[in-house]
Amino acid sequence: MRPDDIPVLGILRQALGYHSDRQRVIAENVANANTPGYVPGDIPQSEFERALSGAETTRRVTLSATEAGHIQGRVNSGGSGAWRSMATPDSETTINGNSVVLEEQMVRSGENRMRFETALGLYQKSLSLIRMAARGPGA
Repeated sequence: MRPDDIPVLGILRQALGYHSDRQRVIAENVANANTPGYVPGDIPQSEFERALSGAETTRRVTLSATEAGHIQGRVNSGGSGAWRSMATPDSETTINGNSVVLEEQMVRSGENRMRFETALGLYQKSLSLIRMAARGPGA
């Protein structure tokens, strides 16, 4: 049994992947703050929610091939972790067409970091609870 087989750990792992990828997109926005015509991107929360809803629905349904003529069902693991970045211009656009506002990107980055750390803390606590339960009495 792998840790990802436990639903809460799988969801937390997806959350960590989402926030990690979102931080990468925010870092790209900051790196291109002076690039003419650059429009910042972001990974909307709905992408993560979509992946979670897919994970919930696909884990409930399982198909099994009981005869040679049956088609084997495909099990979706709940998202590949490949999130789609969308263009999300900030509140201002400069004269050269760049619409990155560093203050807005820093707020997004801080918010994203807090959510990442929360998911990481929950993941670590969950693993330590599993380890404690797996230990024998008096060990």
